[in-house]
Amino acid sequence: MNNVFLEDLPEEWHGYKVNTDFTIGIQMLQAKYDRGLTDYEKSDIFVWLMFADEDENGNGKEFLREHPQGQELGECVEWFLSGWFHDNPNPDGDKTRVVDYDVDQWRIYADFRQIYGIDLTAVDYMHWWMFCGLLWNMPYKLSIFLQVVSKRQEKPDNNMSAEYRKELRKTQQIYALDQPEEKKEYTEEEKTAIDDYDRMMAEIRGRK
Repeated sequence: MNNVFLEDLPEEWHGYKVNTDFTIGIQMLQAKYDRGLTDYEKSDIFVWLMFADEDENGNGKEFLREHPQGQELGECVEWFLSGWFHDNPNPDGDKTRVVDYDVDQWRIYADFRQIYGIDLTAVDYMHWWMFCGLLWNMPYKLSIFLQVVSKRQEKPDNNMSAEYRKELRKTQQIYALDQPEEKKEYTEEEKTAIDDYDRMMAEIRGRK
């Protein structure tokens, strides 16, 4: 467990250098919940976001650094996206999506400006974990974003009046997000593409 008071925020995972800017995490979560992408396409996006470097010749091209593959890649992605979170997992196992960085962009932007005085469009670099720590620990009464998240998560119960339940349903319809589909098995075509990609990367590493 990393302690922000005692250690620098990590920029490597098991010896692999990782691109850690908050914009990387946002783009990864956008891809993760994109129903138009296959799991293989999402993995490919994750790899390029986390492990791409600009060519030293300054020609604008990118190349991939050495990076984990297969199960290790999945573990690295999970570590990067969730490693900042130190509380226990939700005991109910509820995986309902509560934030969309496209839908919620202006709420988040405005909260950071008003609460922290940070213009997220002008930040040269902020570690993803630092961004998450600030985002999810804003003062609730000052944060429009966290209040919207709370409404998305609120469950109707018998103690609520009929009028409040009706208003809650209306509010939740306004702020509703697309939820992830259940995980599907890879198609044979996707499995072949993954195998081909792994072989290609093994050959590249073998030439070094």
